[in-house]
Amino acid sequence: MTKSLARTVTTSMIGNLFEWYDFALFGYFAAIIGKLFFPSNDPTTELLLSFGTFAAGFIVRPIGGMIFGHIGDQWGRKTALVATILLMAIPTTIIGLLPTYAEWGVWAPVALVIMRMLQGLSMGGNYGGSITFTTEHSKPEQRGLIGSFAVTSCLAGFLLGSITATVFTSYLTEEQLYTWGWRLPFLMGVLICFVGFYMRLKIPESPEYLAEQQAGTVSKAPIKEVFQSYGGTLSLVILTVGLHDVSFYMLLVYMATYLSEVIGLPKDTAFAINTINLLVVCIFTVGSAWLSDKIGRKPVLTAAAILFIIGTIPLLTIVTSTQDPYLILFSQMALAVAVGCYFGPLPALMAEMYPTKIRYSAIAMTTNISGPLFGGITPMLITYLISATGSTMVPAYYLMLIAVISLIALRFLGPPISSSREAPAFA
Repeated sequence: MTKSLARTVTTSMIGNLFEWYDFALFGYFAAIIGKLFFPSNDPTTELLLSFGTFAAGFIVRPIGGMIFGHIGDQWGRKTALVATILLMAIPTTIIGLLPTYAEWGVWAPVALVIMRMLQGLSMGGNYGGSITFTTEHSKPEQRGLIGSFAVTSCLAGFLLGSITATVFTSYLTEEQLYTWGWRLPFLMGVLICFVGFYMRLKIPESPEYLAEQQAGTVSKAPIKEVFQSYGGTLSLVILTVGLHDVSFYMLLVYMATYLSEVIGLPKDTAFAINTINLLVVCIFTVGSAWLSDKIGRKPVLTAAAILFIIGTIPLLTIVTSTQDPYLILFSQMALAVAVGCYFGPLPALMAEMYPTKIRYSAIAMTTNISGPLFGGITPMLITYLISATGSTMVPAYYLMLIAVISLIALRFLGPPISSSREAPAFA
């Protein structure tokens, strides 16, 4: 990797890290936020409303994807990425300072939902943009590996959020957490913003976008072109990415709350298990992406999807039938391997399915339709189904169902577009 490429990848990663750290904090502190902003006599209702607010950020993600996708395809990847990091910083700061229901009444949850929606707009443009930007700076034979850093940086943001939550829940009393402790992690994240914003201003524009611009073939209506010319591809890629979203939010966001609220583990233990699993996912994300450059995207993704199908029920059965944190950790680590192996090749696969002139918009729409449809509602849906059915195995059944759907979509997904960037090992 050249110094220029390393700087570009690092810059993109820092922006992703900031955005996903701040976005993830809400998931990690969902139980506390539920009690402070949605007080109720029923803890399940508080949690449902909190996760409902979490899901609200996903509802507007497609809008963010369309706005920033259009900017990225029309006026440049760099312009869009600089704007997204600023849009995340402002609502994150406000969330850290927001009065609670006891202080502000009904306006507190209303303001919280609005801030979450602004964060969702930002995320709608950033993730797809970072995938587009990094893969367009890489050589075809390295696209899987380089593209995986877009995912890894998101995981790093979640990892930083998990570490932060672990530290705060370990060293602060419950009273301190509820009065002021939960606010500090949100305010701390703003510091990362200044670094990411400065670095994004300094990086060069995507060479492929510049070539498109110089050729005069920049799309004037990229969103329209995505749906008109690549609607079938878009649908299949969305279903393929669905397993990414469900496994991510179920095992790396919701599971910390599940372990503490449903299984009954101490909060600090639940967060510690989650932190270790995030590390495992990061390692296997990079490893599987590298492997996909050698043997192809589909073989790696197919193997990971099959791991979910055959391993989810046995492993989550262990989680639900024991209070032993080491057994729970082992079971979740096995699932974390499958998560990482599925994550790794996806950015390159998405980049290879669309032409340069609409790539930012297409990837943004892919991730932002899949995100709300599969990922954003997962914590709220699983919480509701467990409460309605009384079965703690609901997460396993749901994850298996999505794995089957994604595997079928992957099977019917065609080859990459014909271009100079075509990967010889897509099969």
